[in-house]
Amino acid sequence: MNIFKSTFKTLFAKPDEATNDKLGAYPVRVHVGAMPERRYLKTSRVMALLASALWGCALILAFSIYLLGQMQVGTPLLLSINKRFYRLDPVQNDEVYESGVDIQKELYIRQYVILRHTILPDVDEMKERWGLRGHLRWFSQAAGWDSFTRSKESLEKAMENGLTAEVSVRFIEQLTARFWIVEFDLFERYPEDDAPTVKRYRAFMEALFYGKMQPFRDREDRLKNPLNFVVLDYFLMSRALTEENKNAKFID
Repeated sequence: MNIFKSTFKTLFAKPDEATNDKLGAYPVRVHVGAMPERRYLKTSRVMALLASALWGCALILAFSIYLLGQMQVGTPLLLSINKRFYRLDPVQNDEVYESGVDIQKELYIRQYVILRHTILPDVDEMKERWGLRGHLRWFSQAAGWDSFTRSKESLEKAMENGLTAEVSVRFIEQLTARFWIVEFDLFERYPEDDAPTVKRYRAFMEALFYGKMQPFRDREDRLKNPLNFVVLDYFLMSRALTEENKNAKFID
């Protein structure tokens, strides 16, 4: 505080106001200490400092406004609750651009599940599908094919008794580059049934694309699997199906 008082006193001291100047055509006597021009010089210096400080503040404020101006633009993000995996997912646009290869991968996953669980009334067709030269065999590596052959005998017996099964895929979710989840409803029906029995399953798959080449015998077999899609492992888990969640769009 004392510094400001001393500075003010120096700039606007009372002795500066009293002057003994005697002016004429030429100054006869000039009181140099109280010369008005000296007081103007001090004042101009202070004004110059103040003006520089104001210019600096103005530049800082202008730069701050420039930075804050970018924050005034906002992009709305619509989210939906994914009850399958308990997370928030962005709402998809009306037009979604996907890679053709990604779409084809999902088609292969869907086709594998349908081939594995569908049972048609045509016995010859089913034997060809489940045979060593069928698509299901060319889509499976050793572990995936062994898990199917273990249940193949019971499926063939049920098929001989007239069982038919239809698959309705509910969703396909890719967890990583190799792991997929497929949830589907299986509609099983015997000839004497009035209505099909609906069962819900969730399949966990480990699959590869463009992996190690399968030992194709000829060009016809090679065309059955152009992306060299192979299922390394396949695990099936039953899901509870009630009247409340039978037609639910979201998964518990």
